Parts: sequence; structure tokens; C-alpha cells
Amino acid sequence: MSTQDGTFPPEANSEALAPGSQLLSGQYEIIRYLSSGGFGITYLAKDSLNRTVVIKECFPEAFCSRVKKTVRARTRNYVDDFKSIVALFIREAHALSRLDHSSVVGVHQVFEDNETAYMALDLVDGKDLLEVIESGEPAMKPPQVRSLTLALLDAIAHVHNQDLLHRDISPDNILVDKSGRPVLIDFGAAREEASRKSRVLSAVLVVKDGYSPQEFYVAGSQQYPCSDLYALAASLTHLISGEAPPNSQARLAALAASQPDLYQPLRGRFPEYDDEFLAAIDKAMSIVPADRIQSAEEWTLMIDHT
Repeated sequence: MSTQDGTFPPEANSEALAPGSQLLSGQYEIIRYLSSGGFGITYLAKDSLNRTVVIKECFPEAFCSRVKKTVRARTRNYVDDFKSIVALFIREAHALSRLDHSSVVGVHQVFEDNETAYMALDLVDGKDLLEVIESGEPAMKPPQVRSLTLALLDAIAHVHNQDLLHRDISPDNILVDKSGRPVLIDFGAAREEASRKSRVLSAVLVVKDGYSPQEFYVAGSQQYPCSDLYALAASLTHLISGEAPPNSQARLAALAASQPDLYQPLRGRFPEYDDEFLAAIDKAMSIVPADRIQSAEEWTLMIDHT
């Protein structure tokens, strides 16, 4: 997780644990709130050995609220849904803890406290890719982008070989440390599983316009390794062109209406990049899953001939 300094006023999330709050009988102490989404709240924390870590709290805000430190379902009708989400969060954390790759955020521990669940994660000292894109600093050079792409493809291959999908690849979920190494964070596996459980739980389904493939917009739809590759390609498109791609639902609607694709291919527009490198991104961005690159290994072979 990024260590970027910034002020987070108390109103940034009124449900967040206060600085100084302790977890797991004092093994972790909250330093400050970092961020929140529909499925959880993220904090900077210290562990019992005084090491700085990131804590992710299962907090699906549509279904729960906090009473002092305790997290409870908002209504009796949400009790079972909240319990299901916590169970899925724990299951996801255990699955992620088995991943061992330098470009995948490490999970140190998963535990229950305050009637919800938590993950303790590696702290990554760097910026997310969205910050890099929007920083106004000189753009990454093509060799840097190629190196970043190959590292991410290797990480995604590792994830897929464990029968997992990331399901939430986007520039804000790719951290770049001070050495230039990219790290995937904030997997969305639990959200996808939750969306299959019931129509109510599909309220926590998270999509990101411009990055999510069209199949992610339909709760309970079939998702594939190439779904992650579409999201990676969309993130790379933003990095290279400076603009996020068009919404995949709008692209699908245009295709259904026999209109031109709203996505403008990269190949031929950026002469500083090899055509085959850009062509691979364009193929991974195909709106129809069957037309995409089907595996991270296939993509790597298309662009790496060393």
C-alpha cells in the first residue's frame, strides 16, 4: 500500500477506527485511516514488533455500521448477508496468503475481531499507477512500460495458476515502488463471489468504468482469466495514451448496434512503441472475451522474445 503522506480529516470516513485503536489483543495498533471502498476500510498500522503494515477491515458499508469498535449488520434483514461477506473475506484472505510473488502484495495474517475480519498486508513504499499518470511528471519511457507490463503479466500468471482471478485490476490497484517494481493490491475475488450469493449481495459488486470488461457489469456472469487481461490492457492504455478507455458497456452497445467500436487502437498512434507491443494491448482490449488474449503466458510470448 502507498505511504503517500496526506491529511485525512475525521469526516473522510466516520465509520473508520480511530488512530490508536488496537486489534487482536494489542498485536496491531491503528496509525491512521488510508482509504475505503464498498467492501472495506484500509488503515496504516503498527504490529507488535513495531513494523508498519497495512490493515484491511471487512466493512461492506451497505450492510453494516459500527457501534463503538464493533461492526454489526445495519438491520436484522442483513445479518446473514453480512456474515456471508465476512466468511468470503476470510476465505479470500487465506487464498491470497498462498500467493508468493514479488509483484503481488503479501498477506501476513487474517484474523477476526470486533465481530468482523481483517487482513494484515505488506506495506509498499511507492505510488499507485493512477498517481503516476496524473502526477504531471514526465511519462514513463517505453522500456519502463514494457518492463512493468512483463512483471505484471508474470504476477497475473501466478495468480491464475492458483485458480484465482484478481477481478479489480486498475491503475489505483497497481502500486509502483521506488525501484519501479509494480505490485498488485486489493483483489476483488470476494466481491465476485458475493454477487453470486443473492441479489442483495450484488449491491457490493464493484466495477470501474474504463477498466472493467463488460462481463463484470452483470452480477453472477462468467468471468475468465482474459477478464483480468482486459483490465490490465485498459490500465496500460491509460498509461500510454494519458486517457482511460471508453466504458466497456458503451462499447458493447455500439457493437450490438453495428456501430464502430468506441475504443481507438493504440497501434499506429504511438511510434515510440513497437507495433507488436501495442497490438497485444489492443487484442487484450477486445470487447468479446473469445477474441482476447486468453492467458498471461500467451501475452508474454507475444511481446518478449528474449
